Amino acid sequence: MTVPIDIEVDAAWFEGHFPGRPILPGVSQLALVLDALAKAQGRPLPVSGIAFARMRQRVVPGDRLQLTASMRPDGTIRFALTRAGDIITNGELRTTAPGSKALPRIIVSGHVGERPSPEALLPHHPPMRFVTAVLDESDEHLTTEASIPPSCRLAAAPGVPAVAAVEAAAQTAALWEAVRRASAQPLPRPRVGYLVGLRDVTFHVPRIPAGVPFVVSVRFEAATPPLAHYAMQVELEGKPVLHGTLATWLTDETLPG
Repeated sequence: MTVPIDIEVDAAWFEGHFPGRPILPGVSQLALVLDALAKAQGRPLPVSGIAFARMRQRVVPGDRLQLTASMRPDGTIRFALTRAGDIITNGELRTTAPGSKALPRIIVSGHVGERPSPEALLPHHPPMRFVTAVLDESDEHLTTEASIPPSCRLAAAPGVPAVAAVEAAAQTAALWEAVRRASAQPLPRPRVGYLVGLRDVTFHVPRIPAGVPFVVSVRFEAATPPLAHYAMQVELEGKPVLHGTLATWLTDETLPG
């Protein structure tokens, strides 16, 4: 199947990401893909995970994208978003139910001392700033509380697609890096970073409620700056939402002003 996706100049997808430098979030690209596939099939798409996804180029207001997707014999869906023939994002979605194997444990329920607030360390603004507080940290991991504001474009439908929680994990990874810098120098200006990759992501629920706090934890795994990889885990009221691995690309850019 092939479906055009036009990104309107004033689309609500760009609100808060980022002020003065609008960039379509990687999770919003995935949400648009899922929505387009569901409309093409005439029913909700039972996505249970993301085998891999690579966000290769930025998407900005006014872009005209094209989605191509195909169902494979094993039930996975290969997709690609292109712009003028160039691949922007591509990946593979899983539609089979996740297995019952034991989940990795990253989340820690402790608390930390006084730290700069997420508002001071993240370039995201509402309604695309999901992280609200740091709960626990170490040299290798960070655990936060987050929620999806009802005013966020990702919350337009009843419930929020679980993929939105990946953005909360990406923001938690950005905070982990920023906290490391903040401990070594005066409070740094937030640096712009991007979610550029996902691997072996499993969704345990299809949607989560807007405005309800959930817990996110990331663990640093490896880096070849400016690329870094993190294991991630999200829980809502003690039950798993998703787990997997994400990759971020940290730039030297700061926002205007």
